[in-house]
Amino acid sequence: MAKSKEKVVGGGKVYKGSKQNGGRPIVVKHYKENGEWKTTTTNAARHKVEKSRGKKLSRNVDVDHIDNNKNNDSSGNLRTMSHGKNVAKENKRRAGKKAK
Repeated sequence: MAKSKEKVVGGGKVYKGSKQNGGRPIVVKHYKENGEWKTTTTNAARHKVEKSRGKKLSRNVDVDHIDNNKNNDSSGNLRTMSHGKNVAKENKRRAGKKAK
């Protein structure tokens, strides 16, 4: 029997994301709560930061890719910032692309 090529990160399996999220990897976790099995998904970069910090990030905090490469989830390339600042950074980057 062939081995599964699924990557497991912190108790969850990593899958390629859909077109809706730009193909960014997602982590699917199965856990038991009050005797019932539950399933949840999260962005792989967010999951990695939460695991390294040992706690969940609040909803208004985004995980930013410093080099703007959404496929580079190395720990040195990830940082947290407020949602507003992250959107402003992306808008500034896009405006710079149009000016060229």
